Amino acid sequence: MKRRHFLTRSLAAGPLICGLGGKENPALAETTPQVFAEPPEGESRYRQLDKALDREAMQRGFLPTVDARYHHAPQAAIEAFKDLKFGIRIHWGLYCLIGSDASWALAGADKRFWDAYNVLYQFFNPTDFDADAWMDLFQRAGLKYFTFTTKHHDGFSLWPTKTAQDSIRLTPQGYSSGGVEHFEKVRHNYSIMDGPYKKDIVGNLVRAGRTKGLGVGLYYSHVDWHDPAFAWDPFNLYYDPHFTPASDPKRWQTFIDHEREQVSELMTNYGKIDYLDFDIGWPRAAAQAIAEVTMMVRELQPDVIIRGRGIGAYGDYYTPERTVPGGPSTGVWKVIYPCGQAFSYLPNDIYKPAEWILDNLIEITAKGGNFEVGFGAMPNGRWPAETVERLEYVGNWLGVNGEAIYNTRPLKTFREGSTVWFTSSKTGDVVYAISVGWPGRTFTTNSVRAKDGSRVLMLGSELPLEWHQNGQALVIEIPESLAENKPCQHAYVFKIQTAMA
Repeated sequence: MKRRHFLTRSLAAGPLICGLGGKENPALAETTPQVFAEPPEGESRYRQLDKALDREAMQRGFLPTVDARYHHAPQAAIEAFKDLKFGIRIHWGLYCLIGSDASWALAGADKRFWDAYNVLYQFFNPTDFDADAWMDLFQRAGLKYFTFTTKHHDGFSLWPTKTAQDSIRLTPQGYSSGGVEHFEKVRHNYSIMDGPYKKDIVGNLVRAGRTKGLGVGLYYSHVDWHDPAFAWDPFNLYYDPHFTPASDPKRWQTFIDHEREQVSELMTNYGKIDYLDFDIGWPRAAAQAIAEVTMMVRELQPDVIIRGRGIGAYGDYYTPERTVPGGPSTGVWKVIYPCGQAFSYLPNDIYKPAEWILDNLIEITAKGGNFEVGFGAMPNGRWPAETVERLEYVGNWLGVNGEAIYNTRPLKTFREGSTVWFTSSKTGDVVYAISVGWPGRTFTTNSVRAKDGSRVLMLGSELPLEWHQNGQALVIEIPESLAENKPCQHAYVFKIQTAMA
């Protein structure tokens, strides 16, 4: 489900966000003005909250042009990113304990649910987490890079941040009938160090990724629904519709400082970072501030490639989510798509088949993008068996056919019919024709002309294939011996030295 649809459905169906309902949130009534006396129902509830959300301001509160001092990622970094093609987006945090699509269960939740969620850090103890084992799996899958959620919208940090905020902690009496009643207010970092695990998950992943030669990407949300300083956001626990730079300048500066400090930690403490994926955005009144945070990132990490969400023209690439563009697109892009129903781990999730991953990788590569398939680890730090099976399936295929995916570039004619896709070597002298499904006794294409006297091969076999040009058609003969000993499954690649370089 696309985020916009998710928000609409969750807001329309769920209880009002704290602070808008008044009576549902007496703890905040002292600081949050009442918007209406009684909680509205149904459609009126949605309309009221939708007005407060102001999606346009949150998603597009950035400067339309970049500062003259700013420079984007260098072309060498962009080209290196384009070479990788296949990555994984990892959503992992407190939400894996409750079966939520990342932290979206908080959007529109009532105070009782917030209290239950905000003490989950005391239960998150992934003792089976092994960063090296994760990287071993990624290598078997043929993945070339990963992007990890350092902090999702719930505000919980998977590294030992030094920033502090108001929070709550469950006391020894624990839960009682009716919800979380026995807790105390605390001020801490709201990070992995405040729970039982107390190890730097982000640091361990970066180290392990570097050791295995994988590209390292970090995800960071511009919003924080837990931190009271982000009270301009209707999904924040402490939402205040009247919060502006003028109403409370000290607290306004606090949310800016908190993000600046946390992003500085991520860009400073772990060596070179290849990709930084921001998410969501700030209100228009903070446009200059978010531009300055981005310029700080560029100073700390000159080569990092930054996603444009929330920073507009300062971004280097964009990321279609849960959708694949219809054809080659301008700019630099990667598709992010979960293999399950959610980006994060859900018990009894319904996973798409392994062939779905492979089909998307082939199509997106042919269109000139990268594919980042989404999976989430279980609460103990291990991967579901369904994840391992699917990734290893794709890895086996790439072990045979990776030449047609990695380090390739798109052709102007990127597909033929519904089952044939094309990629090209960067030099343009080799075309890879990828047939989804066994082509039969011959493979015919009208989009590629083989170079006179050249060899045509099927990847995974050293047997030269007979071929001839029949007018515009290139006809490749497939011997019975190859059909009986197929080099892989599902999709088959012909390597053609082309006369159309």
